[in-house]
Amino acid sequence: MTDSPKTHYLNSDFDLSLRPRPQQLDRPKLARQVRELSVQALLGADPGDAALVREPVPQIFLDHLTDSGVAVPRLLCHPHVDPASRLRPFGWNAEAIELNRQHARPVEHPPIESIRRVNSRSFAFELEGELAAEGPSGRLVESPAGLDSVLSGLPSASGWVIKSEHGNSGLANRRLNASRITPADRRFVDRLFAEDDRLVVEPWLPREHDWSVVFEVPFDPAALRVHETVCTADGALIGALFDPQNLACARWSEELAGMAERVGARLHDEGYFGPVCVDVFSWNDGERSRLRTLVDLNCRLSMSDGAYRLWRCMAPEQTLYYRFFNRRKLTVPDDLEEALAALGRHRHDSSACRGILLASPLELGVGSEARRPGKLAVIFIADSRSGVFELERWFRRCFEV
Repeated sequence: MTDSPKTHYLNSDFDLSLRPRPQQLDRPKLARQVRELSVQALLGADPGDAALVREPVPQIFLDHLTDSGVAVPRLLCHPHVDPASRLRPFGWNAEAIELNRQHARPVEHPPIESIRRVNSRSFAFELEGELAAEGPSGRLVESPAGLDSVLSGLPSASGWVIKSEHGNSGLANRRLNASRITPADRRFVDRLFAEDDRLVVEPWLPREHDWSVVFEVPFDPAALRVHETVCTADGALIGALFDPQNLACARWSEELAGMAERVGARLHDEGYFGPVCVDVFSWNDGERSRLRTLVDLNCRLSMSDGAYRLWRCMAPEQTLYYRFFNRRKLTVPDDLEEALAALGRHRHDSSACRGILLASPLELGVGSEARRPGKLAVIFIADSRSGVFELERWFRRCFEV
């Protein structure tokens, strides 16, 4: 019954929950962020679908999406589910698997141990060693003392990045500016080892362009797609760009397709099946560009999965840029009507399907419990890649502090 309505569930704590001793999930700030991000499951739903959310969503925001031409799914308040639907989580962890059991026709998924292994940095490290002619670019470390040993043998002027065994880039990576770690770096490393068993240290490379390679296991070349991603200076994801031309990665398309097929085969051997997204980037090596084809391996949906489906439904011939902003650094009014008025002529025009679309609520909760979320998702739609970045620059000039 593949045509059954789906329940979209953005369980953004998926990666961290795979750690053997997860502790960060109990921190109020992170728990709040996970609840707030769940609302992004509203984007890209089909008629009859539902979104499982962990926060009450104001009706005024739902009306805003409808007025903007966005199909709004039924809302289910976590942990209540619709047993007649088919659960579609961001990633399969123990909590999602338990919710899945409450459905009349549970969705088949890989064993949790397979999910934990293929989403680990050590597995990706091993896999990169098999795929890349020059071997893995980093070092595997299993203790704080091991990290000190590795760093002591590196050039003092080098830049490095620490990656946890399990976790997404924003919460589990840390960039080092030299081979000696600071007290803050040490605290970060100690927290990682308190929850997980190992980490990877990689050289920091001068990145040019970032992409996400998205496919399914078993591998089907017809389902393969690549979209551009936008990251902070330290490599944390902040946005995704969907462009019908997609010319930026054209020179690498054959190499990326070959990587995806080989990775898909290896994952299949490990007992995994389902969605995969691989982070890749090109970097400047002196006078030439080079491609690193296995930066991070994520055996789950991409963070921008809903935005991609929304783009395909609303504006497949336009360029769409889906981006997160730190709400504390924005002066956008908390009142939605005021915020839309402040966008002026740049406000999203549903008839022309271009402009700036507010893709997450300016406030969450109801009544005296209403509060400003930590992040604001914004969608920019224009005729071209340069057009969406022009809209973004205008938005930042007007509202960013």
